[in-house]
Amino acid sequence: MIALTFTFELKEPLLMTAIEGDPNSAVSLSYVPGSALRGALVGRYLAGDKRRDLAADAEARKLFFDAQTRYLNAYPVDSTDCRTLPTPNAWKKCKGDAEDTCDIFDLSVDPEPEGMYKAWQPKPVKRPFCMMNGDAVALYKIERQVNIHTLRDPVAGRALGAEGQGAVFRYEALAPGQIFAGVILCPDGKAADALQELLEKDEMLLLGGSQSAGYGLTILTSVKQQDDWQKTTHDLSAPSGHLTLTLLSDAILRDADGQYTAFLTPEIMAEYLGVTLTLDRTRTFVETGVVGGFNRKWGLPLPQTPVARAGSVFTFEVGDKKIPAKLLQELIEKGIGERRAEGFGRVAVNWHTQHATLQTDKVELRPRPSQPVTLTAESTSLAQAMATRMLRRQVDQALRERVLKLDIHGEIRNTQLSAVRTRVRTALATKEVAPVLTYLNEMKSVGQEQFEKARLSGEALDHWIKTVLDENTSAFWQRLFRTSFEEEKLPAIGGVRAIWDETLAREYALRLIDGVLNRKLAERRKEDAS
Repeated sequence: MIALTFTFELKEPLLMTAIEGDPNSAVSLSYVPGSALRGALVGRYLAGDKRRDLAADAEARKLFFDAQTRYLNAYPVDSTDCRTLPTPNAWKKCKGDAEDTCDIFDLSVDPEPEGMYKAWQPKPVKRPFCMMNGDAVALYKIERQVNIHTLRDPVAGRALGAEGQGAVFRYEALAPGQIFAGVILCPDGKAADALQELLEKDEMLLLGGSQSAGYGLTILTSVKQQDDWQKTTHDLSAPSGHLTLTLLSDAILRDADGQYTAFLTPEIMAEYLGVTLTLDRTRTFVETGVVGGFNRKWGLPLPQTPVARAGSVFTFEVGDKKIPAKLLQELIEKGIGERRAEGFGRVAVNWHTQHATLQTDKVELRPRPSQPVTLTAESTSLAQAMATRMLRRQVDQALRERVLKLDIHGEIRNTQLSAVRTRVRTALATKEVAPVLTYLNEMKSVGQEQFEKARLSGEALDHWIKTVLDENTSAFWQRLFRTSFEEEKLPAIGGVRAIWDETLAREYALRLIDGVLNRKLAERRKEDAS
């Protein structure tokens, strides 16, 4: 079994929708499912031939569908680039203790911790991921970002009177800047080489939902193959006569009658290990949930099924039974239950059974700083376009706010305002301001007199227009945002930063003048109509 490992950094919020919450909201999972990574690589595999029948393609079935290749969930990395793991549900702390510096009691090792009074109140550890080092453990939390969206008509670009228009949606996504590690377990070197080629085809990878709304952009790094990859340490000797299985991902299980169950029963374990064990309920801690999915081939949702959640701990009494280490190793490598090709059913054997009490590290693990990446010419062009769109959104908002705050005072005819506005709108096509300045300088005396008497921000209107058109890029930025221009704060995608240059500044200078003149004309028309 060859492991293909890789990391990716979130450059935009990531929305991996879970089955929970209000219908008008979407709450992301705290990890990236293996099914999402598989779907992204299937898209690259089909590039240029969307009608290709993957079901009839033997290579495609081996790479994506028949569980020979398994796509594990991507979990956040610690400061040393190691993939963290789900926090076991058997870990408890005392009520009121801070998770940064408290003792953690593993109740799967000792259900009644030594020295604790009988009325102590154990509370679950809230942080979803961890990294162990002996009897020390570091806990990792996921950063989230909440965005509010409004349902709009795609053509008009705004909410209309139709039913449902204007509905408010709340998205709770994974915040950008975090780094996740993914693993693909490949049956042989040929499959690993093929998938590595797909991963390295483009460093920019889109994942999750609402990709056209500014979600899901990630940058791939550190793609490599490992023959000796191990997600955690295992003890196959069943210490103290107990066998403890910890789920490292959700597990989809069926009982003896073929019905879905969210509980790993002794009967299910007997199918994998060939011996009947006894469940120790005092050392077992289970969290259940529901999982679904979507089949793009048929355009239909998958059935929603109950699952045992990642972090669930099942402890079995072994007694004098001998469980072959080979069967336990096979359980670790292949997993349990259904949909294992998508990362479901990953287990650890006797992973955290060496210490009944753990001490949390004082410093919480943080994602490592972003590493510079080299983009292809095509990717650089795309990143530049995306960063520029982000910059334009910021400047558009500032422009609207400035137009609403600027009022023209004094007597000036609509014909004079319209004449200048016509020249401004014509200049917008070429981004050249010289025609507008020439018209103002050569205007007849009647028009010049009106523009000199009209006032805006305490100065003559014609002088204000000329000043705006003559300002350099930094000065005009100051006029719009009321802050000094700092290039390092411009939006950036994949290390490619938006450019605030003279052409863009001249465009928005003309748009600012056009907006101020148009607002005055609109107010006059409203007054005349009343």
